[in-house]
Amino acid sequence: MRSFFLGLVSLFILFVTACSTQIPRGDQTPFVPPTLAPTRTPTPLPDPTATPVPRPKVLRINLATRPDSLDPQKAFSSSEIAILQLAYEGLTRIDEKGNVQPGAADRWEFGADGKTIAFHIRTGLKRADGTPLTAKDFEYAFKRAIDPRVAAPSQSFMDDVRGAQSAYSVDPKSKPDDVEKLLSTVGITAISDSTLAFTLEQPTGYFPTIVSTWIGMPTEKLRVDKDLDAWWLKPENHNGNGPFKIVEIHDQVIKLAPNPNYWGGPSQLERIEFYWLADNAAIETYRQGGLEVMRVTPDNVGQVQSDPVMSKELFRSPGARVTYLGFNVKKAPFTDKNVRKAFSMALDRDSFVRDVLNGLGRPFLTWIPPGMPGYDATATVPAYDPQNALQTLINAGYGTPDRKKIDCAKLGTVKLTYANTPRTQLLFQFIAGSLTRVFGCPVLLDPVEANALPIIIRDPKTTPQVFLIPWEEEYPHPQNWLFLQTCDAVYATRIGYCNKEFDTALEAADQELEFDKAIEKYKAAQRIFVGDIAAAFLWNNDNAYLIKPYVQGLQEHASTGDNAWVGQFGPVSSYTINTAKVGAGYPSK
Repeated sequence: MRSFFLGLVSLFILFVTACSTQIPRGDQTPFVPPTLAPTRTPTPLPDPTATPVPRPKVLRINLATRPDSLDPQKAFSSSEIAILQLAYEGLTRIDEKGNVQPGAADRWEFGADGKTIAFHIRTGLKRADGTPLTAKDFEYAFKRAIDPRVAAPSQSFMDDVRGAQSAYSVDPKSKPDDVEKLLSTVGITAISDSTLAFTLEQPTGYFPTIVSTWIGMPTEKLRVDKDLDAWWLKPENHNGNGPFKIVEIHDQVIKLAPNPNYWGGPSQLERIEFYWLADNAAIETYRQGGLEVMRVTPDNVGQVQSDPVMSKELFRSPGARVTYLGFNVKKAPFTDKNVRKAFSMALDRDSFVRDVLNGLGRPFLTWIPPGMPGYDATATVPAYDPQNALQTLINAGYGTPDRKKIDCAKLGTVKLTYANTPRTQLLFQFIAGSLTRVFGCPVLLDPVEANALPIIIRDPKTTPQVFLIPWEEEYPHPQNWLFLQTCDAVYATRIGYCNKEFDTALEAADQELEFDKAIEKYKAAQRIFVGDIAAAFLWNNDNAYLIKPYVQGLQEHASTGDNAWVGQFGPVSSYTINTAKVGAGYPSK
């Protein structure tokens, strides 16, 4: 079972802006390269015979939030992970289609019973400084991720490894010798310099996806031990194995250069720079040529779409984030599946996306989003159909004696609970209005203080009747979407959902070692959950980015999982810049 912390953070990503104490924020003024003061003398005409001054190939990306930590085992936000994906590489990696590919390990195999899996490290694998990288380095990284003293946010990724939960659950203040002894019993062992073996609690077909994540990226023990909490602030301590290496860490920018010892070959780019400017500053910086890529949000999409230049540079694709209206199935009237069905049909998703999200999203009726393994367009909740919604409630016994309208007293009180922010107020006013128009019954708005909402939701005694639940995947596998709905999982318990048939179907999918067979089993499990209509899916977020036209390769390798920058799961080393097309604001060195 995944940790409550992960579900809680995902739930409130809609409502809370991340803050940090690690990297100073700096001011949010636009970053614009310096220009020379105007001269009084006429500018000479360019010499057509002169050799053009070569320009570096630099890709400058604006992230949604400032990274709090670049410690792989402690990372959590999309901004942190995007940087670490370039500086480090796990045993496997994920491509833009969500498929597992060889990474630091060039092959792997499960044991006969599916409870062991061995990864074989590439011959001659090196760190950025040229020193050898072995299976022992990965053993250290994975065990560090479940060391209770490290308190890794994503330690639950390792729950299927024998002894992992017991290790990370002990008191971090325990005697160091006791912690080390416990870690030594965990099922992670470097059999040799070239082979790392995992012993699992049960067959776990999705485990090759797990080891692609940041928690197993090979931090270097020697450098970590010198400064356990702040080692990552020094670029030279990031002696990773990714296609790039971190060369500068400043209060407003993090810069990476190609790793000359990366097994996958040289990069076309000479530098990647990450910024984290606020929306308005980022838009202006992009406009003036100070950025090549930036995320577009519902708050600034209107400004982008109305601009004759930027509107042509806007790229959109489905994202790995879905938001649904969760019905507490233990509270009337939502104990009745017919009521849940009717409410799903009463939601005007098209108008919601157009008017509330400013078009930055897609009306959505299922769970796993398109572009991800396990997407099933046939597994849907009922779509907007106001007449049918009304009739469904009447047929279910909630109508007046003449069966022409809803008896609001029979339906009872319907209350929508949400964090009291201007953004969520707008969302819920629309939802309440849509439901009221269809059923002719009042729908109450229940705004609560943002910090109080998690406490209310996580206690079954106070879990609201109806509330929004968003989820953004942690890794591109259907298991990461469906585990949330098992009887003891954090999302299911919040809405009172439990279906043993679903749990059994998901367990069968998790234990299937053949990928294609597993996907069909995950689809079968998803159909059970969606068919119960414990939730009314509302929208699938767009990945929306501005991309300068002289940047080449990103759009062709866009992924549903691109939650930090477009193309982040593609072959980044192959991306390039047409320096003949760059304009003012582009770096000269």
